[in-house]
Amino acid sequence: MVRAANRSLSVQIANAFHRAGNYDRHAAVQREVANALAAHIRTLDLPVDASVLEIGCGTGFLGEGLIGRMPFAHYWMTDIAPGMLDRARQRFEDIDKVELALLDGAAPNLDGPFDLICSSLAMQWMPDLGAAVARLRGLLSARGRLVFTTLAQGSFAEWRAAYGAAMPGTPDYPAPDDLRGLGLDVSIQTFAHSHDSAHDFLRALKAIGAGTPRPGYHPLPPATFREVMARFEADGARARYVVATCGTGAA
Repeated sequence: MVRAANRSLSVQIANAFHRAGNYDRHAAVQREVANALAAHIRTLDLPVDASVLEIGCGTGFLGEGLIGRMPFAHYWMTDIAPGMLDRARQRFEDIDKVELALLDGAAPNLDGPFDLICSSLAMQWMPDLGAAVARLRGLLSARGRLVFTTLAQGSFAEWRAAYGAAMPGTPDYPAPDDLRGLGLDVSIQTFAHSHDSAHDFLRALKAIGAGTPRPGYHPLPPATFREVMARFEADGARARYVVATCGTGAA
């Protein structure tokens, strides 16, 4: 039953991101986070013939910061959403040693080993983050590195606060100590984005494919939801992204 529910959620997420045709236009924070992660990865001691696997490549923000700026023998760019891969392919189809593949990062079907497995703001969509981390670590080479960013506790705090005692559709993101409990080195950085209104905030989430609610979420009655939006706007219509950069040391 749990496996079926996880599969259903994965399909919903894949469909949402597949339809996100205007992703690049609305994904300012995602691009900023990917650029910061790429800069961090470029400081790592990786072999010049590294084999790289990227989980949840989206339209290619992280790839732009790595491909051509670090040595590698082969770079697998993967995503669960065909539409995202199509847009990434437009960026990288003419680059040697880059291969794009449809893949569910929660159940990867590539054998490895990889010297680097990386991901920017995709791991928060894993139904079981701990299990996903364990599977990906199992694909690393002897001295391979797993490095990724994910949303952490405190993300969208303003939107959650506007709900008061009601349950919002945003997931419960992990606390930094929970991530460290998975055997990861963790650092935290906060990004903020201002919106014109609550409607603008919700449209932006939908435009980047991030509008899938948590399992079991029940929409509020329209009048109550309008009150939530009004409280969010009264507080400045700002959305906070608390980003955890997580990594393993050399194995």
